[in-house]
Amino acid sequence: MTNERNKVSKILSELVNYFFSNSIHDLDIKVNYSTNSLVIEVSGKSIDEPKEMGKLNEILSSPRQAELEEYYWGLLGTNNSKQELYLLGALVDSGKVKYENGFLTISIERNFSK
Repeated sequence: MTNERNKVSKILSELVNYFFSNSIHDLDIKVNYSTNSLVIEVSGKSIDEPKEMGKLNEILSSPRQAELEEYYWGLLGTNNSKQELYLLGALVDSGKVKYENGFLTISIERNFSK
């Protein structure tokens, strides 16, 4: 389970980096970490909708790539590029991005049984 905790930490860090790179600094973070799954929700006040929000929603909705997971999670956090969002999408089972009433919210879920 220690390996899973390391992955959770990197996933959370990548989400926070996304918010910071879009100048959203007032964050509300909820983490529900259980023996079976992880659910993270990060939200923050944003004056404008981030430009690549649609692309991020697409990335987080793509299928998890369990066969590449060990390699990908090791790459997260190695450089602050937007390419890391693609890595993040391969590590989670589902994700949702929404912008509503001046707030950006990203929710992800990762099941540990895979």
